[in-house]
Amino acid sequence: ADSALGSRYLSRPDAHTLVVAGAGGLAPWLVRGHCIARSGIKRVLIWNRTAEKAHQLEQALSDEGIPAETIDDLEQAVRQGDIVSTATMSKEPIIKGGWLKDGAHLDLVGGYAPDTREADDAAISGHKLFVDCMESALDGVGDILNPLERGVIAKSDICGDLFDLAWGTVAGRESDGDITVFKNAGGAHLDLMVARALIERLEQKAS
Repeated sequence: ADSALGSRYLSRPDAHTLVVAGAGGLAPWLVRGHCIARSGIKRVLIWNRTAEKAHQLEQALSDEGIPAETIDDLEQAVRQGDIVSTATMSKEPIIKGGWLKDGAHLDLVGGYAPDTREADDAAISGHKLFVDCMESALDGVGDILNPLERGVIAKSDICGDLFDLAWGTVAGRESDGDITVFKNAGGAHLDLMVARALIERLEQKAS
């Protein structure tokens, strides 16, 4: 849901091709979330380090009516992607900035430890960079911390987080050609927010 909300603010409304790198337990939920945020998605391209897991995910999504297919060449898939979502534990970047086409939205979900990276420096710098929550994204998340420590980006290069986007205090996508990058760092605050929202709904029903 965190990535879906980021996509709703930052991806192009006419996005039709979703690329997912990683076929673990989170991957099907990312696909469902992005497809809800962007109902025009017509292709879901799945890449995984081991092709067998990608094929299993393809079958599971196809059974739900989601048009999924397994791909072997991640670069060629990314070059087609309107939305690229990653959920891996890679320690070396698997997404290169030069692969992202104009108008693409990159959703980085894995790599929550300091020694992990999913995107290279070119993907992180030079584009419109957002995070889900500023505090958690700056707390040891490799895709942000590593380029910050090496001076590739400055904290001021982060345009804002979901709170800023929701309140309208920062601009999200401003043109069809913008390449947007969203680091979904996760955190316990998400559990708290969901629990609070559910409690408020139950209280409203009870009243």
